[in-house]
Amino acid sequence: MDILSPDVPADEVLGNIIEGGNRKILRYVEDSLTDENSVVISKLRVPLTPPPIRVATEVTEAHTLDDEELIKRAFKYVEKGADILVLGFEALHPHPDKVYRTVKVLKREFDLPIAVDTSIPEEINSAIEAGVDMVINIDLTNIDKVRRVEGDIAVVTIPRDPITGTIPKDLNTRVELLEKTVSTVKCRGFEKVFADAILEPFGQLFTSLLTYYMFKQRNPKTPLLAGIGNVTELIDVDSIGVNASLVMLAQEVGVSIVLTVEKSVKARDSTFEAKVASQMATLAYYKNSPPKNLGISLLVLKDKKKYDVRFEEGYDTVIEASEEWRPYTLDPLGVFKIRVDHELNCIEALYIGRKGRILIRGKNAKAIQDKILELGLISQLSHAMYLGRELMKAEIALQLGKNYIQEIPLFTKPKYIKL
Repeated sequence: MDILSPDVPADEVLGNIIEGGNRKILRYVEDSLTDENSVVISKLRVPLTPPPIRVATEVTEAHTLDDEELIKRAFKYVEKGADILVLGFEALHPHPDKVYRTVKVLKREFDLPIAVDTSIPEEINSAIEAGVDMVINIDLTNIDKVRRVEGDIAVVTIPRDPITGTIPKDLNTRVELLEKTVSTVKCRGFEKVFADAILEPFGQLFTSLLTYYMFKQRNPKTPLLAGIGNVTELIDVDSIGVNASLVMLAQEVGVSIVLTVEKSVKARDSTFEAKVASQMATLAYYKNSPPKNLGISLLVLKDKKKYDVRFEEGYDTVIEASEEWRPYTLDPLGVFKIRVDHELNCIEALYIGRKGRILIRGKNAKAIQDKILELGLISQLSHAMYLGRELMKAEIALQLGKNYIQEIPLFTKPKYIKL
C-alpha cells in the first residue's frame, strides 16, 4: 500500500507515522503498569522502577500567591507536561494555614496528584488534613511529629541525620540512614514510601547518583525520587541539555520521579524539557537503543544535519555588504517600542506617532508586521526592514524563553579563557 501522499510532503507523512508509532509504545508502557510493579498516587501510577519517569514540578513560594495566580502557574506547568504538582513554601517559617488553603485550591482545580515540599511538622500536618496526595521531605527528625497517618498518602523520605541535622557525605552511611528512615516511616503506618538520596550539584553529582544506584540495588521495591532542579539551577549551562542528561541518568539508576523547579529565568521550561526527555528515555529503553533517531528530540539551537542551500539562479555581480555604522533617519510617521511578554506568551509593539499611541499584540512577528502594514504605521522602507529584524528577534526570544531588549543582540557567543 502506498503510504505517501501527492499533496503532503514526504517528511511530514513519515513524521506522522513515526509519531503514531511512538504514541503506541508509550501507551503500551503505561498499560504495562500494574499493582505489582507500580504505586498509585491519586490516580497516577508511578513505576517502582522506570520507565516511565514521572515529572513533578514545584510551584515555588506558594504561600505568597493568591488563588488566581496559584491556579495560573499550576495550569502552565500541567500544560508543559507536569504529572505531579508540588507546592513549595519558606524553608524556616511555617505557614500551616496557607498550606491548607493552597492544597485545597489545587485539589479542587486539578485532577492529578498534589504534593507539598516541606520538612516543617506544622505544615505537613496541615497538608495531610487538607487531603494532600504526597508529602516530600519526611525524615527521622520530623516523623514523630506527624500527628495523622494516612496509608494512601505517598511519602518521600530523605536521609537526614537526627543528631546533626545534616545529610551524610559518605555513600554507605547515607544509604543505611535512608534505609532506616524508610523502615521507620513504614512502621508509622505510611504504606507508599519513596526514597530520595538527595541529588547533589556538579562536583558531587556522580557520588550522589551512586547513592541512588546502591540504594536501589538493595531495595528494588522502594521507588525513588530525585530533585533535578538544584542541579540545573547551580550551573550556568542551558537547562535543556542539563535536564535531558539528568533525566537519562535518573532512569539508569532507577529513579521513578524527577522533581524540577522553574524559579529562575534560566530554568524556564524545565518541566517541558524533563517531560520530553522522560519520553525519549522510555522510547530508547523500549527500543534498546541510544536516545537518538527516536522521532522526538530536544534539539533546539543545533541541528543534526547540515544542509547547504545554493542558488539555482545565476548572478552577474557579487557585492560585499559592509558592517560600518550609518546614520539612521527616524520615520516621520512614528516609532515603535517592542517587548516580549512571557506571561501572556506574546509580542507587543507600541506605536507612538502621528496616529496616536497604539499597542499591537501578537503571537509572532508576521502577525504584528501584517497589522502594522494594514494600519499604515510606517512610511520608510528602512523602518520596515528594521522592524522586521527586531520583531523576528522578539519571536525567537518568545520561543526560547529568552530576554528580549530592543536593539541588543539576542545571543552572545561564549568564550573560553585563553592562557
